[in-house]
Amino acid sequence: MPQNHIESQRRRVCFVGGRLSSGMDPGNKRNLEVPIKMTCQTKKRGVGALAALLLALIPTAALSGPYEEAVTAFRAKEYTKAVSLFRPLAEADNDDAQWYMGTFYRRGQGVEKSYKTALYWYDRSARNGDVDSQYELARLYYFGDGTPKDHKAAFGWYLAAAKQGHKKAAYDVGYAYKNAGGVKTSYSKALKWYQKASDNGINSGSTALGIMYENGQGTKKNFRKAAKLYAKAADNGDAKGRAFLGEMYYNGKGIVTDKKQGIALYKQAAAMGSDYAKTRLEALGIRNDLLGDEAYVAYLKKDFKGAIGIWKKRALGGDATAMVNLGNIYKDVKSVQSYEKAKNWYELAVTVGNAEAMTGLGDMYNYALGVPRNYKEAYRLYSSAVYEDDPKGVYMFATMYDDGHGVEQDKEKAIKLYQVAADMGNADAKSMLKFYAKKEADQARWDQMVANLDAIRREQAEKKRRCDELAYKGRLEASRRSGQYYSFRYVPPTECR
Repeated sequence: MPQNHIESQRRRVCFVGGRLSSGMDPGNKRNLEVPIKMTCQTKKRGVGALAALLLALIPTAALSGPYEEAVTAFRAKEYTKAVSLFRPLAEADNDDAQWYMGTFYRRGQGVEKSYKTALYWYDRSARNGDVDSQYELARLYYFGDGTPKDHKAAFGWYLAAAKQGHKKAAYDVGYAYKNAGGVKTSYSKALKWYQKASDNGINSGSTALGIMYENGQGTKKNFRKAAKLYAKAADNGDAKGRAFLGEMYYNGKGIVTDKKQGIALYKQAAAMGSDYAKTRLEALGIRNDLLGDEAYVAYLKKDFKGAIGIWKKRALGGDATAMVNLGNIYKDVKSVQSYEKAKNWYELAVTVGNAEAMTGLGDMYNYALGVPRNYKEAYRLYSSAVYEDDPKGVYMFATMYDDGHGVEQDKEKAIKLYQVAADMGNADAKSMLKFYAKKEADQARWDQMVANLDAIRREQAEKKRRCDELAYKGRLEASRRSGQYYSFRYVPPTECR
């Protein structure tokens, strides 16, 4: 393929779902496949719009040339060859090739590591509008790699990348505005960019935004919103967000006080490497029993494949808890979900008498997860878990009586079982008891209101009867006393008017 055709194809800038994209995964290795494009424009040089559109429709596998060869070499980790192929493209001003050259020199792949040379190539690519190069160039200026530290220059490139939709850059712009990093402090602008980063799924953006709401920086204090943002980061595997969420639970800020949950979150965050959580546990004099559990830490960090690998080794060694963990992860985590595998691991754990596995397998039959719905089998498994004192098993057993699934409905027995599960610490059971208590209180209020209404109606009926009687007698008396010259009329008492 002629060189100018290659450059034209690679220099297309497209908007996908409202976000500027160069057909690459920002901050990651380039994707050779031509992505679906919604609106496209050709940067600087290149062929006409119709030709560019036709190129977009051609599968990349059908294209051949130096660029594709270079990418193939890169993917094969043949870095020296990749460098030799990318270099002439980069010198011909192909911004993607320039990004690769900058990355090679930054990492020392196929060339001697040189931040200064990496800066040169990123700068050329960034000035051509490549969003990834703008971000990498900003980082070099910020940390002073290959150049003296220059936070002002770093901010300029972070902002350029963020305006093109780079997810991580949005956080860095927010950080700069909050901490005067190359730009004048502005909490309101920091809040805006942290929000963008949070919306983009950047955990540090959610945590930073939570801190601003907790401290009232650029906005009114809002503990509830801060807690939600910390929870969002924690759910995505962020140690700092989990630690701060633990703080909110422990102190009852924006959320109902739950010291037990707060300590549990501190332990998890500390196991994930949070120094803040470690300090808090030390201050409370609490030993962290989660430290050293690599599988659990991997799970918390959303490294599900890593966690599965460790748990499988333990499970094959006879560890029933690892079997249950595998059942849970295959049942509940979408990215690795396999109901068949979940069922197999639960069944294996059940054979060694594990109560949690009985409950997990019961859930699969109860909710028809990869198996036909079977309430009787679910009831049987939950009842087995009850005898093994599994709190969730007791709770689920109660729901069967509550709903009449697999057994005759018995609300009274369900409530008693909810109480047992709640006493064992099951949060769902506690919620159900509150629900029934409220329902009972509401019914009591309704009954009282009906009773009061009946009493009012009886009183009004008695009053009407009494007034009607007085009126009848009064009119008779008035008629009797009236004559040719005098006329009398009945005047009802005040209560009857």
